[in-house]
Amino acid sequence: MGNAASDGSTSAASIFDAAQTSALDKIVSEQSYMMSDSVWVTFFTLDQPLLDMPPATLQQFFRPYAHNFARNTVRSGNFRMLIRHVTRSVRYLSPPRHHADTIVTTTTTVLATESFHVINVLCVVRHFIKHFIEHNCDVVTLFATEGNSTSSSNNDIAVDFLDALLLLLFDAPTEDTYDLHLEGINLLLVLASSTAYPSTSTSMHPTLLDVFMTHASASDERGGGRPSQRADDLVKRLLLSYLDQLPAPRMESAAAIAATAALPPSTTSSWDNVVEFFSEIQVFPLADRSALLLLVLVTASNGGGGNPFRKALATLADRDESRMLAHSLPFSHVVAVLGRNIHIELHATLLYHALLLNPSFRDALCRPVDVDHFVLPLLEAIYIHTLSPPRLYTLLAVLLHLSENPPVVQTLHQSQVQDHQTWYQERYLCDLSAASVGVLVLCRVLKANLSVLHDSLVQSMAMALLWNVMQFAKNLHPTATQSLVKLLAHAAKKEQLLRPSPDEAAAYLATARDLLLCIQLGCTPRLLPANAQLMYSLLHASDVLNGLAMHPSEALRDDIAMVLGTVAYCRAMVDQGDDEGDGDDDGRMHDLTMEQVLERIQGGCKALAHSTASQEQPEVYYRYEAQDESTMRRDDGRMFFMPRLWQETVRHTTDLAWSPDKMVLSSG
Repeated sequence: MGNAASDGSTSAASIFDAAQTSALDKIVSEQSYMMSDSVWVTFFTLDQPLLDMPPATLQQFFRPYAHNFARNTVRSGNFRMLIRHVTRSVRYLSPPRHHADTIVTTTTTVLATESFHVINVLCVVRHFIKHFIEHNCDVVTLFATEGNSTSSSNNDIAVDFLDALLLLLFDAPTEDTYDLHLEGINLLLVLASSTAYPSTSTSMHPTLLDVFMTHASASDERGGGRPSQRADDLVKRLLLSYLDQLPAPRMESAAAIAATAALPPSTTSSWDNVVEFFSEIQVFPLADRSALLLLVLVTASNGGGGNPFRKALATLADRDESRMLAHSLPFSHVVAVLGRNIHIELHATLLYHALLLNPSFRDALCRPVDVDHFVLPLLEAIYIHTLSPPRLYTLLAVLLHLSENPPVVQTLHQSQVQDHQTWYQERYLCDLSAASVGVLVLCRVLKANLSVLHDSLVQSMAMALLWNVMQFAKNLHPTATQSLVKLLAHAAKKEQLLRPSPDEAAAYLATARDLLLCIQLGCTPRLLPANAQLMYSLLHASDVLNGLAMHPSEALRDDIAMVLGTVAYCRAMVDQGDDEGDGDDDGRMHDLTMEQVLERIQGGCKALAHSTASQEQPEVYYRYEAQDESTMRRDDGRMFFMPRLWQETVRHTTDLAWSPDKMVLSSG
């Protein structure tokens, strides 16, 4: 290969035939080639199925070409010529109804008129752009550089190219156009990958993503200066592709193999026969990559300007409520797909952003909340990822969003979980309220955080959730009330042991105080009649409560006073009329059955609630608040999510042959 050898580099054997290899050598050289030169015709007739080739083979083959192209196109302007030809071919394949806005005149030469040729050329361009971005090239300048060419154009080549890609993607993919859509998404992901690399003093030039975001928010000249709908249309299209969940038409394609490799271990662990596996399993690379691209675009910052894709997601309407709105989707369908996949980080992150940005989506999710197909899978995901703080942040934030809505919490207390929840391994769970399951999961998170994680954000969100759930506590299952009391006992014991070291004991003291405040809610007249089981568990924890009553912290003694008073009243009701010694001196009520004790406690709770002034509905709820990105510096807004999104992108798209060692990825 003449060009690769020119700088002393080595390359794998050519994957093209001799004529196309020669054409590629010429294109990446210093020699300028006119738009009408035959070298372009030869190159645009690539017949090899590049998308089915091993990613490592493509990467090794294109690397020296990309290196030389980045250096030589400044003189030749051939990259600009290549993009102009690609733009024409992509426009040619766009649906006929778009041709009025993207005119391809009869005098314009279109080199690739078949989709498989266009797919191959887009794949080549993707490898070039990825190499340029990885090596911190000024890609926007490379698009614009005319070099020594005498052929000039006043058009913005980058904008025209992006427009052509968008028009191609706006229509629904079919089995015949699946690969074309997929390669369009791949190319846009690569275009946006400038956010995955560390910023340097030499990388302050505008990126292709900057151009894309500015163009997406610009007024449409063809529409009389009206605001452009490019961002709205792309966000809607990406979500529709995500919802459609179209399976890969060919399991032997590199994208399908990459998607299979990214499946959770539980999905693939039972497959021993490879042939059977590939004939039975379905993967959805187009859906996954559409969601990844949407999240990258929504999370990216646009310097001092607004993010049009973030705005498009925020203003998306619910088609279930009104079919007349163009920028809308059926939110019920969105919730159903997210609920099925919420244990996977990609889907949980998409849910987080939809909830955070779109009030209409949040309302639809809560009207009414689907306990079986959404809340329980969410609690299962929290249970599974208890020891993974970064994933836990997102899941807890989602649940906290839901718990801000009082009807949602009331629904959780009223909904009975009939089936055994096999994922909860500590106990056999069935015939309990969804809120009781939530209390169990949250207490487990809090204990793990005290013992292992020591994460202040996990602590604050989990405790805020517990507070919101306990605002409407009614008829909690015995396992739930016992978990509350056991967590209180654990915190009290550890705090007492660590009391000589106040800094180490502080977290346990704070947890004990917060738990007492949550338990107080169940002792209020409004809730007390429905919380006999909680009082029963507290009676069995009298030693713990009495120990806390003697605590040196006056604030803690104040917190526990109401709980102690309520428990003492219930104790008196249990012992009332106990002339025949129904209770033991140690207060453990051995001579009464549990049903008898609960019956007396229930009577005491009703009597105490009736004799105390009734309280109104609670007015204090903990809410999740994300920092306003408009007040952040450029990098701060993506500090958490962007590295994690690119970590997920690399994991789901191994066929794109990323260079993780050069990227800023999350380690969690």
